[in-house]
Amino acid sequence: MRKKYHDDFYALRDVTFEVEKGDSLGIVGQNGSGKSTLLKILSRVLTPSSGSFQVSGRVISLLELGSGFNPELTGLENIYFYGTILGFTKKMIDERLDEIIAFADIGRFIGQSLKTYSSGMRSRLAFSVASHVDPDILILDEVLAVGDLRFKQKCYRVMSDIIEKRKTVILVSHDTIAITNFCNKTLWLNEGKIQEYGSSSEIIKKYVGFMTYGLETQEGAENDREDTVSQSGKSSENNSNESSVPLEQSNIKWTGVSQLESFGEHGAIIKEVALYFKDTDKNVDVVKGGEWLSFFAKIIINSNISLPGFGLKLKDKRGNGVFTVNNYLYKRALPELKANQEIIVKTDFRFPLLVEGKYSLTIAISDGDQENHTQHHWIHDAIFINVQNEEPKFKRTGNIIVLEENDYNIELITV
Repeated sequence: MRKKYHDDFYALRDVTFEVEKGDSLGIVGQNGSGKSTLLKILSRVLTPSSGSFQVSGRVISLLELGSGFNPELTGLENIYFYGTILGFTKKMIDERLDEIIAFADIGRFIGQSLKTYSSGMRSRLAFSVASHVDPDILILDEVLAVGDLRFKQKCYRVMSDIIEKRKTVILVSHDTIAITNFCNKTLWLNEGKIQEYGSSSEIIKKYVGFMTYGLETQEGAENDREDTVSQSGKSSENNSNESSVPLEQSNIKWTGVSQLESFGEHGAIIKEVALYFKDTDKNVDVVKGGEWLSFFAKIIINSNISLPGFGLKLKDKRGNGVFTVNNYLYKRALPELKANQEIIVKTDFRFPLLVEGKYSLTIAISDGDQENHTQHHWIHDAIFINVQNEEPKFKRTGNIIVLEENDYNIELITV
């Protein structure tokens, strides 16, 4: 009969998934969604109050900076101390000692007490020990968020080697690029439950939209698409006998994008797109570096947009951004857009020299400026491009390329 002073809270509910040997699983979600709790259960740090789990193989976990270390011992002593906790003999640690110290790269501080280390130095030492003891399953909880760029690059190379050896990696991170690069599967947790589970590229697209603008119901998306179709039909009927569209635009072969993965406020909706070689009627399928392209987007404006921005982002097969062009970056202001009109945006750009392969163009229309804007419609992978370059030998990819101002132009065409 006593008064109840608490409410039951479940950090995880109805979470069921399987990770096979050789898989690399990324786990994403907002703070408090249960990611760390899940890793602690898999690492046998916590015992679940219900349900069961099974882990086969040697598990090495980096859940918190400095966990498993003794702050009173030196860095060198902690290598042996932590390695012993992980189940390795002194002889096995001796064989790997030089490699561990070299990878940690903390210099003369290896002989100093751990309590004098910065969080980055503790992270270096912990990851170095864990990655050199040949784990079957490596579990990482945001440990790569601390450390300088050089150390992160070394960690990424080690993780790539571990994945190539068909070891299993489970990575919790807010870095969606790292998740896309290293993980073939992604688990998205939301309020302790599975929101989505599947291919990393597909899940990350949905997660980015959720974190930016919240979840959009499928019904709402379908209604928007129906409105778009009906408006485009009216627009076509009203303009079928008019000659306001220049001849080169009237012959464009459009591709619909309404069914593609997208998010935004829908104050403007991108209806159709097309990609041509500049000043020709030839569609782009295969492109080489240095060629000029023209990207066309047919857009329905549903609400007034005072500072419109239209941009393209080229991504490689791993989802890394290679280059971005938009009128905000190049200070090419577009006129204010009024509601209930249809426009065509034409973007001309010189394609940079890239590694051969398949790339995709993500497109977006917004209102504001480069730093602060409302995203009205963002469409992932609207068009795919094949890049073929024979010469020269040196080509670029994997990092953001900035195009010269003379390599970009944008034009607004009112239908």
